[in-house]
Amino acid sequence: MGKILTHAICVAFALMLAVGCSSNTCRDNVSAIPQASFYSSSTQSAISIDSLTVYGVGVPGDSAIMRNEQASQVHLPFRGGVESCQFVFHYEQQALSDERLNDTLTFNYTSIPMFTSVECGAMYFYEISAYSCTNHLIDSVSLVSASVSNVEAETLRIYFRTSSGSDDENAGGGDTTEGGVS
Repeated sequence: MGKILTHAICVAFALMLAVGCSSNTCRDNVSAIPQASFYSSSTQSAISIDSLTVYGVGVPGDSAIMRNEQASQVHLPFRGGVESCQFVFHYEQQALSDERLNDTLTFNYTSIPMFTSVECGAMYFYEISAYSCTNHLIDSVSLVSASVSNVEAETLRIYFRTSSGSDDENAGGGDTTEGGVS
């Protein structure tokens, strides 16, 4: 009788382990979101921007990615099934909080549908073909990788003007910088 009970307990324990180890939930990262890191255009070193608001253009509802936050990077979600998107950078610091100083970053890209797994379904990867930005406080943008997948990695670098004075002739000029991928 003791052997049967011991055997039944072992079988029940083995079944609990098997059921506990198999999961039908998706734990993979199923978001391919470009990561933009911030740098100083004068020192080329990583920086943090204080009081920054970033939002998408033409997105239904509230498209704020961050509101009046300090950040050294931002994730800029692309929209699957479209070929371009835009993001506005609004500076909330008192001396800079003027919509005329907003910078707009525009991306052209190809959406690539990818099957992830049965549990996770499908997602989009992206291939950036071109980009442009206004140059009020953003000096320039550098593409680190044109391919955007679900791997957490720096996709682009945004270089901000961090000095003022005569050595920074284009500050606030509002010109546009463009970049392409060859």
